[in-house]
Amino acid sequence: MALERRKAKRRPILEAFAFFVVVPKKGLMKLKVVDVSESGVGFDYDVGGESFSAFPVEKAEMLELNFYLNQALSIPLRVRVMRIEDIHGVRRVGAEFVGTGLAPHRGLLAILDMIDRIVEVVQIEG
Repeated sequence: MALERRKAKRRPILEAFAFFVVVPKKGLMKLKVVDVSESGVGFDYDVGGESFSAFPVEKAEMLELNFYLNQALSIPLRVRVMRIEDIHGVRRVGAEFVGTGLAPHRGLLAILDMIDRIVEVVQIEG
């Protein structure tokens, strides 16, 4: 059994939502969101074939990121890197939100609440 590192409920991202993050210091690269909870987010820091040295990242580093709900709507958030894993040549970052309680974080919490309510009733095709 895997040890749960978070104190908050994780939500696997449903493909239908198509969430992604952009880390401005990396440019406009869309980075895949792996999971999200009230306290943090997991995302792939690299795109295929990218060199780790091109955009270094370290544990405890603070990152500005934009959490995209779709192509046009994003929430600006600040995170602290808590862990970095190499998953088949792609760094997966686990980060906790900084500034919880502020308007951007409250907006994200509203989205998570909506997802929880939708998941209770939706039927997923395929």
